[in-house]
Amino acid sequence: MARMVKQKLAPGAPDKPATLSPAAAAAWDRLVAELAASGIQVSKAHRALLSIASTLTADIADAWRVVQAEGAYVTNEKTGALQAHPASKRLDTLRRDYIKVLTMLGLRTAVAVRDTKNEPTLEDILNGR
Repeated sequence: MARMVKQKLAPGAPDKPATLSPAAAAAWDRLVAELAASGIQVSKAHRALLSIASTLTADIADAWRVVQAEGAYVTNEKTGALQAHPASKRLDTLRRDYIKVLTMLGLRTAVAVRDTKNEPTLEDILNGR
């Protein structure tokens, strides 16, 4: 079995790819700002992940516009049965992929910490406060 090598990545904002669509470029800016505001450090090595996440965000928005315009379900012309719109099916896949990319960027529920600033401590509860 291959041994994992520990790497120390130097923090630093990666360069935004020039090949992103306008919607993906806007998503890049928002995502990078949210990561920085959350205290999650990214490095130049995260460029590909950020690019994928930004593109997925733009694709999700596009598929969502189609679903809103045409509906989540369509009628099968051959059978008359109601079935999911192809854009609805695509949304499921895109969202699943987006969650995977965000997890690789360090956004996962396991790292989220509950806000305990306004909650009583165990000592407060035991002392009846």
